[in-house]
Order: sequence, then C-alpha cells, then structure tokens
Amino acid sequence: MPAMVKAMADSRGLRPDVHMHAAPAASLQSHWNDGSARKKLEGTAWDFVILQDQSATPVVAPERTMEFGGKWCARVRSAHGMPVLFLTWGRKGASGGPEPQEQKALLDTYLELARREKAAVAPVGIAWENCLKRHPGIPLYQADGRHPTAEGSYLAACVMYCTLFGKSPAGLPGKLSLKGVLLCSIPADRARKLQTVAMDTCRQLFSPPAKNRSGATGP
Repeated sequence: MPAMVKAMADSRGLRPDVHMHAAPAASLQSHWNDGSARKKLEGTAWDFVILQDQSATPVVAPERTMEFGGKWCARVRSAHGMPVLFLTWGRKGASGGPEPQEQKALLDTYLELARREKAAVAPVGIAWENCLKRHPGIPLYQADGRHPTAEGSYLAACVMYCTLFGKSPAGLPGKLSLKGVLLCSIPADRARKLQTVAMDTCRQLFSPPAKNRSGATGP
C-alpha cells in the first residue's frame, strides 16, 4: 500500500519520499522493543510517520496500543513529525463488511489514542465499511477474510492520500506502477467509486493535516 500512495502522489507531481518499516504480525510494542524502527527516526525530518498496531491488538489488548502508541507518538513529535494512526479494518463479518464489534473496538482505541496524543487519523477501516455498504459488489477482502484485494489496497491508499496531502483522490489513475512494477490495474469506473468513498469518509469524519510535503510509513 505505501507504494500505491507514492505512485498516486507521483502522478500528481508531489514526489514524496516514502519509506516503510514492517514485519509480519509485528506490533507497536515489538517494534518499540526491537529498536531498529526508532533508529530510522533519528537524523531525518519526516513530515509524517504512519503508525499501525498489529491488527488484533487494539481489540484484545487496547491498553498496549495506548501505551506503545503513546510512546511512538512522543518519539515522532520529538523528531518534529506528525504521527498518523492507520485505523485498520476488522475481519470480514457475516454481512460482508468488517465485523461490527471488532470494527467498533478498533475505532474506539485509535480515536482515543488520537485524542490523547493529538495525532492525525487515516480512517481506512471506516472507508471499508462505507464502501461495502455502498458498493457490496466491490471485493475488498481476499478469501481469508482479512487481507486486502487490489481494490482494498487501492481504497486504503486513497484514504492515506487524502489524509497526508489534504487533496481529493478524484481522477487518480486506477492503473499504478512504480519503478516499472505494476502495482494494480483497477478499471476506471471502479477506481472512481473507491476514490469517492475515500474522499467522503475523510471529509465526514476527520480533517486532514495541512502539511503536504514528504511522508514516511512505519514502523
């Protein structure tokens, strides 16, 4: 998804410098304890640092998200950056959208962390809910009911584009490539629907931060 955000921004001439620090099933706590992600913040003035906890932690152990999310937000601010919380989607429920109680727990934890730390929020999970209500025929989940399809990743990237740059994703290409690698090829009409859902969600729920220069993803 970070590559999609960069490809979107590049298509509009924004040219952000994007880096990602991630590991399978890693949490904010494990990244904090590992220390290597913290080193990436040293000596570089990132405008934004996107923080995402392991998918289940904000639901089953919200106190850990609050504790280590707070540590990360403080570290990002000490490096003169803006922390941005990636509000994720819940597992696929019986209705085809995110499981309602899980999504509510994700929303509550991330919003409480954002209020406490004065962080920005990228409302990706809420955009998924909205999209699956408006356009149930667009598949956002892979067969495992957790991971995103190309459309799911594209929607998440559109939300992140809105949040970071404060710009509408309307008119962005559905076919995205970066350094010669094809990232996705979303039909134009479907891309427009995803762009509209992303922009509507950001407008309705959150005010995007004003900075619009370079961004970092991670840890």
